[in-house]
Amino acid sequence: EDGTPATSGQLDMHIPQTARNLLEAAANGAAEGTKLALNVAGMLIAFVGLIAMVDFGLAALPFPGDQPLSLSMILGWLFAPIAFIMGVPWDEAGAVGTLLGQKIVLTEFVAYINLGGMVAASEPVISERSSIIASYALCGFANFASIGIQLGGIGGIAPDRMGDLADLALRAMVAGSIAAFMTGTIAGVLIG
Repeated sequence: EDGTPATSGQLDMHIPQTARNLLEAAANGAAEGTKLALNVAGMLIAFVGLIAMVDFGLAALPFPGDQPLSLSMILGWLFAPIAFIMGVPWDEAGAVGTLLGQKIVLTEFVAYINLGGMVAASEPVISERSSIIASYALCGFANFASIGIQLGGIGGIAPDRMGDLADLALRAMVAGSIAAFMTGTIAGVLIG
């Protein structure tokens, strides 16, 4: 840059005051918070319903085996190599891969509930080491529901930037997933 930046020195900003007093500001904040909370709940319901609809369609397809084809099963196949690279034994990689896929397609809450079921079963589905790796790998908000929440929440605050948010959303989700998977990998290395 060869000139003087417009923001060097002093930048005069005018932020319009929308509330006349503390009570009105609190009411505005409560209303915005309620809208955001309803948006979050709506997104979660919509994504869980969408997955149930996909599972219903997949279950109608002919599939060999004792269980019907489901999105969780497909995600287990897709994410099993990632779970294996993270340090999960291959015979448990399918189960952990299913959790990783559920975290991305649904939410980490659903994946953690299923992880708890795997660990609390009378005969645990995965080892303690694999459950620790999965616990760290599932920690984060990198999922499609969070993209919807961000677009709805931040987009409501800054509607003129909605296009920028949409452009970055998928890349941010991938980066967040990689960061969580790396954390799970490091946890696996540290616990041996």
